[in-house]
Amino acid sequence: MIRRMTVVALCLLLSACATKALKINQNLEWDGANNKVLLMPLDVQLSELTAGGVTEPKAEWTAKAEKHIKTAMDEILRTDLSAKLVEADDWVRDEDLPVQLVKLHQAVGVSILLHAYAPQFKLPNKGDTFDWSLGIDTQALKKRYGADYALFVFVRDSYASAGRAAVIVFGALLGVGIPGGQQVGFASLVDLDTGDIVWFNRLARAGGDLRSEKPAMETVKLLLDGLPK
Repeated sequence: MIRRMTVVALCLLLSACATKALKINQNLEWDGANNKVLLMPLDVQLSELTAGGVTEPKAEWTAKAEKHIKTAMDEILRTDLSAKLVEADDWVRDEDLPVQLVKLHQAVGVSILLHAYAPQFKLPNKGDTFDWSLGIDTQALKKRYGADYALFVFVRDSYASAGRAAVIVFGALLGVGIPGGQQVGFASLVDLDTGDIVWFNRLARAGGDLRSEKPAMETVKLLLDGLPK
């Protein structure tokens, strides 16, 4: 079911504008003088789009993208929020509670894409209120890392191969539009005291490149657009 919902959500992303952030309010509440944001394990995958339209994951590209995303996020949070980015360690991957929270966030994130962005799937009981949560089990993350918020990131980025580029050109000559690579994803900021998702943003476009540092910074700025201060 989650896989099916993810496919539908990605289709919605591809038909969407570049970004559209949703949030509870404009300001964040910090407990102490040292503002900390926990970066959860990135769910990022870069692929090559073959001539036949099949995406083939590229581990080397993905590793570079993860490095560039972390660097860009650290700089943006320091500059815009005066906050320190704290990266999660292996405990998040090994212990049952954080693993379940990561899975829960994936499900909730897909639900937000479906129900908060697509009018046809809007939930009547929520109205126009942005009201989504992972529950108070997130307090375990705050206790371990001393952070007030956690940042979750999902990105899928594909790049046309030479063969795909040739197919696109040939299709254009025949008046047929054939898509190339796509950059889609979403990110959310979670209050670790309450588990509430205080900010959520989607990204969907046909451009961008996470394999190089400068273009990756531009992508991350779009992904973090509208972050509350």
